Amino acid sequence: MPYEAVAEPDPTCVQHTKDLIFGIWNVSELRPHQEIAGIHLIQGKNVVLDVPTGGGKTLAFWWPLLYHWDPNVNAEGTRKILLVVSPLVALMSEQAEDLCNRKIPALALTSHTPDLKQALKDAGQNKFRVLFVSPEMAVGAAFHEHVLKAAPFRDNIIGFIADEFHAIVEWGTPDFRPEYSELIVLLRRLPTGVPVMMGSATLPGILLQDGLRLLAITKYEHIAFSNNKPNVALSVRLMQHPRTTYADLINLFPHDPSPNAQDFPQTLIYVNSLQESEDIQDFLRAHSPKSIPAVSFEFYHRHIAESRKIIIQGALRDGSLRAVSATDALGMGMDFSKVRRVVLWREPKSFLSLVQKTGRCARQIQDRGEMILFITKASYARHLALLEAEGDFDESDPEDDDREEGVDNDDAAEEPLDREAAIGPDELEEEDEVPTTSSTASAGFKAQDSLFLARFIVEPKCRRDPWNEYFQNAKKKVFIPQDPDTRCCDCCDPSQFPVDSIEAVLLPLDKPGRGSKPTPELSLAVVEALQAWRDKIIAPDFPNQLNITGKLILSNKVIQSIAARPRAITTPHIFVSSIIWRYGTVQDFRYGLEVVSEISRLLLDHPDLEEQEREAARREKAYQQLTVLASKDYRRRLTALGDECWEAVASVGTGNMVQRGTGVNRRMVPELRCQFHPQYYEQIQRPISMSTIKQLTHATTQKGGYSNLSDYVADWRLLFLNARTYNRDESQIFRDAVFLEGVFENAVAAAAVQNNLEMEWKQIQAGKDLEQDNLDLI
Repeated sequence: MPYEAVAEPDPTCVQHTKDLIFGIWNVSELRPHQEIAGIHLIQGKNVVLDVPTGGGKTLAFWWPLLYHWDPNVNAEGTRKILLVVSPLVALMSEQAEDLCNRKIPALALTSHTPDLKQALKDAGQNKFRVLFVSPEMAVGAAFHEHVLKAAPFRDNIIGFIADEFHAIVEWGTPDFRPEYSELIVLLRRLPTGVPVMMGSATLPGILLQDGLRLLAITKYEHIAFSNNKPNVALSVRLMQHPRTTYADLINLFPHDPSPNAQDFPQTLIYVNSLQESEDIQDFLRAHSPKSIPAVSFEFYHRHIAESRKIIIQGALRDGSLRAVSATDALGMGMDFSKVRRVVLWREPKSFLSLVQKTGRCARQIQDRGEMILFITKASYARHLALLEAEGDFDESDPEDDDREEGVDNDDAAEEPLDREAAIGPDELEEEDEVPTTSSTASAGFKAQDSLFLARFIVEPKCRRDPWNEYFQNAKKKVFIPQDPDTRCCDCCDPSQFPVDSIEAVLLPLDKPGRGSKPTPELSLAVVEALQAWRDKIIAPDFPNQLNITGKLILSNKVIQSIAARPRAITTPHIFVSSIIWRYGTVQDFRYGLEVVSEISRLLLDHPDLEEQEREAARREKAYQQLTVLASKDYRRRLTALGDECWEAVASVGTGNMVQRGTGVNRRMVPELRCQFHPQYYEQIQRPISMSTIKQLTHATTQKGGYSNLSDYVADWRLLFLNARTYNRDESQIFRDAVFLEGVFENAVAAAAVQNNLEMEWKQIQAGKDLEQDNLDLI
């Protein structure tokens, strides 16, 4: 049976709905968009709820239910159902528990649900007002059989809520949660006309359109507010020290010599790997002042126990934790109202993720917060190279097509984002077959997202510019007004974002060298050399000792380990970790140093040909990069010179005024000498005009642009030569050419000095003088 919408909302019911919400959630008012979204849904209209973090999406979700159903009365025939598809198990469970505590029967159907089959049957029999499901379960056979086909469910469903709507495209890819892109299957199984409410705080236009396409939605109401957060200060910091030392995080601690725990703003530190989350907790605990308890710092990722996750979430809410280092498993949809600072330890995988994480601090309008992104110098260079390759950097050059793409990254390999925390290990079910969706939309989104992330990190202007452009915030209503007394970003006012220098004392452990596979001849030579070395040291170091042998000092097992990777033996510190050899570390690494010396001697006779090839390739790449940079700089200077010379010639007037325009636009303007005879360019046999010269000045070399100063000067001189050649000496054209050529020669001489092209200009002049001398001899 088709869904029946409410034609015209009853004002009494609308007011009663508001009163119910006031009482259940203990709030004093509703924002207009919350009520408008709810009214749209009960009228059978699809709604896109595009509002920022803290904008009250959740209350808008429940408004339609409470319009029909009063939990205090629970009358027969009013027990309607809302179906919510949510990306995270933890979020579903938390929201269901919250509704149950407010006397609204709700159920999260997950792999952790006790007696799942019976729970599905109960859901189909209309025993719950709100059902939370993952996309995997929503399109699965069991949910279809026990819930979607059940008459009580079909008779009472009033709306489908797609929470975190951006995830439909962002996550719905063939290699990760493809069921998200198959939610059209769920819509087709619901009664005809059931409206959809799509909520998100981070919904760029490309994701909105792709998501609507995947759900085949063409008509909808769009409630849009800017997600710009002027109450959160933004900054990007280059790491001063190796990222594995975490020394840059020292600046998170208050500068007060005896701070208390409350002086440390509650902070979420997001990382890209499980190991980093644990290491940062250890670092903060080890360096925390005595006045801040070490237990104020925790880590969080998908592998910790569910009971532990609940404890950490509770401690964030009550404020007893000061910082949590976490993967993506913590945060989405969770309301931690006391968080005032978000730290990103290295850039996230996407700009969308950066904005989502930033939104988790200072959730209320009156709050003030801060987001700090720590990034390695290698990553910064990589993002800079991306912008330059795309031609989207403020200081870009027309020659960008010639630039070498990419910069080597010295970061260690990263673990994938902790997206697996989104679903339980047994969540996947047998699915209905649907065609695989195209990945074109996803690829387009990723390309755009990467570019905006690079712009946010690299561009030397307000960091809110790419944010607002990415989400088209200029077209949306303002949600959080700008407070002139709050900090903006480190680009707008660097003085408000001071960063103390950090002096870190590191253990003097050198990194081992490359461990490429040795040749059989090298391995054999290492074994023989080390066996001879260990026998040689016994007599002088252990005289008259019969029970100490060379094998005791350097065992055959250690020798074989060294022989398996002799090129890695560049420092005795390798015997502390990679190849454990206790005698190699004693007495200030005395034996370790001797073995390193032996190996170094052997490597001279057994060069690594592959490494030599790699080194040659690296040198060639470096040379190419330098060549590209030099070419870019030369083109910049040549273009600047060209603009200066063109302006010098083009701005020379005749001293007269001429009339330009027609009708009301008619006006008197100075007459330019270079435009006095426009028919000149149509008469010569080899025409060259000022406009052509200007065009070639800014064109790339591939498109015929000037590649050197000599060609540029030659075209100007050809222009003036043509004017003198094809006109009589007493003509105005001839006189203008002579005069303007003098202007040009003076301008190019001055511009060459200004743009560091003086030597090339002198060579051109010397060539001209030599040519003139030859003509004089003739």
